[in-house]
Amino acid sequence: MLLILRSLPVFIYALTVSIESILIEPMTTTLGISPPVISAVSITLAGILLLLTSAILYKRNNITIGISRGVLIFSKSKRNLFCASVFLAIGILTWYDSISRVGASKEVLLAGPLEVIVIVILAYIFLREKLDNTQAIGVVVAIIGFFLAILSDINFNNSEFSLSLSGYTIVTLGDIEAIISALGFATAVLFMTKLVSIHSPLQVSGASLLVSGLILLGFLILSVSIFPQQIFPFIRVSMLGSPVVITALFLFAWLPFVGAFSYSVGLRRLGAALTGTIGSFSIIITLALQMVLNVSSILYSNLPENMLLAGIGSLVGFAGIFIIHMDPHTYVFRKRTSKD
Repeated sequence: MLLILRSLPVFIYALTVSIESILIEPMTTTLGISPPVISAVSITLAGILLLLTSAILYKRNNITIGISRGVLIFSKSKRNLFCASVFLAIGILTWYDSISRVGASKEVLLAGPLEVIVIVILAYIFLREKLDNTQAIGVVVAIIGFFLAILSDINFNNSEFSLSLSGYTIVTLGDIEAIISALGFATAVLFMTKLVSIHSPLQVSGASLLVSGLILLGFLILSVSIFPQQIFPFIRVSMLGSPVVITALFLFAWLPFVGAFSYSVGLRRLGAALTGTIGSFSIIITLALQMVLNVSSILYSNLPENMLLAGIGSLVGFAGIFIIHMDPHTYVFRKRTSKD
């Protein structure tokens, strides 16, 4: 019972990530808000909220000390912070855009296992982390889940850029974006691992999200000046200043905030391995939630063509992640022993 209570923040994280993924699709289709707008606004606000929360919680609500410690990460670790934020921005933008194309379930089925695989490989190459037989088996299992996810959505579609075989779409642009997203997040983790050895996970999450949001805002401004119709669909331009859209963006920003905050709490309570394992439940939760919402006609969203294969892929992908995290020395955000 105690373990369940201690694990609650991580379950909240998994649920929050699933809800965040599912809501991206109606925000792009129904409200007409493009993924660059959603990512830039929500991630910037989430980063600000996280840094303020870190300042309030630090040193028994001593906000002055908290703010000074929060600012320290921008000066003391600016290089790692910038690198982490760039790759995080790439991961977030392609994550959001991929969901708008292939749906939340397909995206998380592809990106979830692949991200962990890439982290293992990068940690082995650059951080000289040990890759034991158990992790190798987990990588193989996760790869199987990844390919099952691709096969679960084979369809005939010549109108979209894709890699095809005999007229059947094998890999779409949305799939490629999901893969790029996994690569971006995995590379960001490489730099954030260094940051959390010096700063608290909450400060790292807040600072990296804030800088990522500012990078995304810069990209948005540049994109609007070059491709205004691609960023703001013609029919929806008038809606961007409406109270509905502004409210939706503000409320949506709380999802990455809650997700990052609960993940940071989980890291401190449970350590990296158990946090990563429980957090990967978002793969299964996303697929299950979308099925329930579609069946109940509450919210229609894009689901894989073959739901049975998608379900098997989600279980296999989760199994691979679970096996990888069985190693007590898992590298992803090692649990800190010093006080924040």
